[in-house]
Amino acid sequence: MVMRKFFILLLAVFLTNSYVHAGEKKGGIVIAFDDGYPSWITIIAPELSSVGGLATGFVNNQRIKFGDISFDDLLLLQNKYGWEIGTHTYHHYNAPEYVQQKGLSSWIKNELEASVTELQAHGLKIYSVVFPYNAFTKELAVEVLKRHTTFRHDDVYPIADSIGKDGSLPGTEFDIGFYVPIEHVFKWIDFAQKQDAFLFLYAHKVLPDEEFSTGIVTSLSTQTLFADKDISLPSKRDLCLVPDTRMRVYKAIKVESVSGNVVKVFQGDLSRMSRTGATFIVGPCYGMQRSYFRRIIEYAAERLSFYTVNEVLVKMQKQSKKEL
Repeated sequence: MVMRKFFILLLAVFLTNSYVHAGEKKGGIVIAFDDGYPSWITIIAPELSSVGGLATGFVNNQRIKFGDISFDDLLLLQNKYGWEIGTHTYHHYNAPEYVQQKGLSSWIKNELEASVTELQAHGLKIYSVVFPYNAFTKELAVEVLKRHTTFRHDDVYPIADSIGKDGSLPGTEFDIGFYVPIEHVFKWIDFAQKQDAFLFLYAHKVLPDEEFSTGIVTSLSTQTLFADKDISLPSKRDLCLVPDTRMRVYKAIKVESVSGNVVKVFQGDLSRMSRTGATFIVGPCYGMQRSYFRRIIEYAAERLSFYTVNEVLVKMQKQSKKEL
């Protein structure tokens, strides 16, 4: 009886220690949003705040002029919600193409400096940059790093524990257009925690679930998907298809039309991307479902700390100095 009590006590201690270890926060998650949309302030910031999280918003100044987001919104994100605001350049032109046509000095003046000057004039602290379309050259990278702390390079593998040799940090898009199955994101989170590393994700906007439609695939042809029911969407513009929610999408599958239970896409071979009985999603290419986003940040909040881009950069730089 004494030995049995002893082993029960040992088991209780083991389970308690295992639980503490499993719940220990190690590593971090860095979430960024590009361009500038109303959902940054109406959905994303409140959702993140509810789990103690924050993000970095890389704003394109034209989005402010279009009225998608305001300087007051950006200040609220910075000063109330603890976000970092970075520049996504003034007009969102492809930087290498712009430089090829008009020169590097013109891009620095009219796209980078014009953006930063306007944002700073409204009280925003600008540290980092994201090139439109994540497109840059070595020459552009060198010039940006003379003025700012870091920039992003697009990467299918979103976990890192140090700054890139070129001064960049990675990022993986997880909008519907470049959909990542939620179980896949959970594994990334678990791995970042285990390795005491950082997970870098970026997107554009988070929208109500009603902006998307899900269903079951009944049949497929090369460029047509037939669903088990009629597809209802508030908007039929700028839509993308996820033909099988078990699979990651590496190239956006743009929707040509939605009619009844039929989805037609512009290109690709859907017969190779899905199967009868699979679950699909169709919705705004640059958006994600609120429920999907909520599940990810709730899962991450139990395991990782949230950082802005500049915060994680500073942390990496300190760690690098310790290792020297």
